[in-house]
Amino acid sequence: MLVEKLAKKKLFLFLVFISILITVFVFKKTAIRYEKKVITGIFFKMPFPLIVIKSQNNLIDSTSFLILIENETNTNSFLSKIESRVGSIEGKLIKVSGELMSSNGTRFIKISNKPELISILENQNTYPSEQTGVRKIDLKGDIVDLKCITKNDFSRECFYENIYEGLIPALSVFRDKENINYLLKTKDYKIIEDYFKKNFDKTVKVFGNYYYQNGFNVINLDSISSIE
Repeated sequence: MLVEKLAKKKLFLFLVFISILITVFVFKKTAIRYEKKVITGIFFKMPFPLIVIKSQNNLIDSTSFLILIENETNTNSFLSKIESRVGSIEGKLIKVSGELMSSNGTRFIKISNKPELISILENQNTYPSEQTGVRKIDLKGDIVDLKCITKNDFSRECFYENIYEGLIPALSVFRDKENINYLLKTKDYKIIEDYFKKNFDKTVKVFGNYYYQNGFNVINLDSISSIE
């Protein structure tokens, strides 16, 4: 009788443990949204369009946010329209109306799709883009589309919907109890498309050149291979 009670207790504790793990996993993947407000920061195009929010009027201890546009699929197209009207905004201080969010270990800012709510505060390209040296790297992880994750959509359909229209691909590596995302840059997204026709939602190994740029880990993608 005592043995049976102990077995049931162990089973109960095991089920509780599994439930906690599932809850933590879902919470880490779920986008956390913050109040919409007016934000001032430095705009950079690389590695993907982003805003660096300055700390105490300098770039020391600043924070970088990838840009999403309300009700727009392609961020680059929207920003190109802005630049055709006001000129280049690279490295300039701008003011936008936006909502900060964090998802899967990466920070985003979703800004208004109304061009009149974007103000250019400086005429000169005052702030240079920052990038470390490049080195060869191979890493194991899961390839995700960060735009889909901000919508809490992990489906194959969402991934392929964005693949040629505003995809933000990343290699998600779980290390030291947190997700670390390496943004994937490639001139040919067919590399990703061809591989994931048969290997969607599987752990892979990517090969490429690693560098750190404007607050983000980046890999210039050479190839992808499966994990045996």
